[in-house]
Amino acid sequence: ITAPLERQFGQMPSLKQMTSSSSGGSSVITLQFSLDLSLDVAEQQVQAAINAAATFLPRDLPNPPVYSKVNP
Repeated sequence: ITAPLERQFGQMPSLKQMTSSSSGGSSVITLQFSLDLSLDVAEQQVQAAINAAATFLPRDLPNPPVYSKVNP
């Protein structure tokens, strides 16, 4: 499930860095954005990318993708 999400996240213009790891049926994708981008706008972009990737995710996915915001 990581690849469709990575493809969509990679299209976000304000994305500066993306890393991912998958293990035991779970994936963690970490996204870093431009410092001048508000967290609210970044959150909207992430949700839009998740929505766009939904048609490429397995139909039997036990849980939908979720995200959390962190402001370092």
